[in-house]
Amino acid sequence: METVNLAAQFVTPLVVAIVGYFITRQLKAQEERSALARDRDREERERQYAEEREGKKDELERRHTPHIELRLEAQFLGERNGQVLTTISVVAENLGQVLHKFDKITLRIRGIRDEPFELWKGREPQVLFPHNILNTNLVPSEWNFISIEPGVAQRITQTTLIPTEYTYILVYVEFEYKKYWPHTAEEVFAVPKAD
Repeated sequence: METVNLAAQFVTPLVVAIVGYFITRQLKAQEERSALARDRDREERERQYAEEREGKKDELERRHTPHIELRLEAQFLGERNGQVLTTISVVAENLGQVLHKFDKITLRIRGIRDEPFELWKGREPQVLFPHNILNTNLVPSEWNFISIEPGVAQRITQTTLIPTEYTYILVYVEFEYKKYWPHTAEEVFAVPKAD
């Protein structure tokens, strides 16, 4: 009886230890699964938050992106001594929601005389206007910038002389929002001949 009693005293703690070990192992495995699930949930929330924030950032950036509509006009005022007094107007309409400032607005005028029409080699199907007439910045040197308020159509003009030897002119304007990110427009006008 004593032997059985002694064996029971040794076996009981051993059974309790083994059962405790297995219960602890199960609880630890459950805790690791829960921690892994929490980590996955947190990562998913962070990913969704980042996507949402990126979407709002894109929307905000898009709101601040220039929405300028450009038009070019030419008014030929009269001819004297082989020159046509001409006013070129750049109409820039700010269709966006924010004020935009431009420190450089390039205006170029190229012309065709009585030579035959031809395509610009390497830039086909663009027509070649071989003669440079004007290349200037429409922002006066004493100004820092030209601004265009939201909802405003700003008319920027340049009055110049076009020699009467030209039959057609190509007017090109380039607004530089950021370096290497221009907004351009071009238009061709027939130079009127004096009667």
